[in-house]
Amino acid sequence: MNRRELLKVLLLGSALELLTEAASARIRRTVIYSVRYSSNGERTRIVLDCSGEIPKRRIREKLKERELWLEIEGAGAVRRLKKKLKSPLVREVTVYPINRRRTKVKITLKNYHRFKIFGLKSCRGKPFRIVVDVFPEFIPISCKVRRVPKRVVVLDPGHGGKDPGAVWPVRSKHPTIEEKRITLSIAFKVRKLLSKRSDIKVVMTRTRDVYVPLLKRAEIAAKECADAFVSIHADSMPNYPQWSGVTVFKASPHLFAKAERTAMAVAKKIRICNDVMCWSITPTLINLSTTVTFAESSKLAEAIVRDLKARVNDDLVNGIRDMQRNIVVLKTPGRPAVLIESGFLTNPLDRRRLLRSSYQWEIAKGIAKGIEDYLYSLNNVALIEG
Repeated sequence: MNRRELLKVLLLGSALELLTEAASARIRRTVIYSVRYSSNGERTRIVLDCSGEIPKRRIREKLKERELWLEIEGAGAVRRLKKKLKSPLVREVTVYPINRRRTKVKITLKNYHRFKIFGLKSCRGKPFRIVVDVFPEFIPISCKVRRVPKRVVVLDPGHGGKDPGAVWPVRSKHPTIEEKRITLSIAFKVRKLLSKRSDIKVVMTRTRDVYVPLLKRAEIAAKECADAFVSIHADSMPNYPQWSGVTVFKASPHLFAKAERTAMAVAKKIRICNDVMCWSITPTLINLSTTVTFAESSKLAEAIVRDLKARVNDDLVNGIRDMQRNIVVLKTPGRPAVLIESGFLTNPLDRRRLLRSSYQWEIAKGIAKGIEDYLYSLNNVALIEG
């Protein structure tokens, strides 16, 4: 074989190799080829079956009014797919192939809802799947009037898990004191005191060192139809080490009024996301300006402060403050809610007190008695009306 023939053979081999690679690429091209769903009262699950894996970073979502759009890079679709859903949450799903490597998916919601998007790897003969879970609105149930006064209290130990809260020393990577541990300890003591009452059910947003998103905490109160929501914290003010004492916060009238004015506008534009979930803001979620919620939160705060002063040194109780910041747990729709700062880790005396079990018990007794007094007032109202 001369040099010219050898060159032809090499060129032909290279051409065949390129054709083979192109054919393999066409075969390997990821496409969305079907849409499935399942639905019950608690969730509607939409499943997009794919011929290959799609990294999460290539899936972008955008909420426009009541339409949730997914833009998927690196995947096409066999054709335009459309499925109408028999679901109380979702109207229909449409898959639009833009080109061979790009697809858009439109999920039409029946109302503003929260949702979760994730991928499931192929296994046991099942393909890779993009999954969209759609859940009912923030308030999934309506609370009925309790004929028998069995009251529900939700205790919320602040922070937890990856979120230590305030620490000492301040900004230390290896703190000796963490707010999350103090709040859980006080909450356990309050629960123990309230659990002695057969007419009170106590629910805690966490019972161990785990991270619970703020919206999830508020949702727990809503699902339990809580008569009182009490969030327990400890404060930190490095620039004001002289600040000390226990403070009870409630949502300010300004926040309630502002929520009422902006509910509809915000609902169209904003959604809140945490590590695993997104909530579309709805008028129901953000419109917390009802007179009842605000008035009852004030009564709950007053009862707790009164009983804290009876059990803790009067000088150590700062009284009631209006929370000016937009704190989610203070704005649980229809649920009277307060936030208690049990002391300042940046104040030397408070720091020592908060580490003492005896002082934690004094705070817990004041909180528990205040809650009992507030619930008693509800029972009196219920008896008068009944």
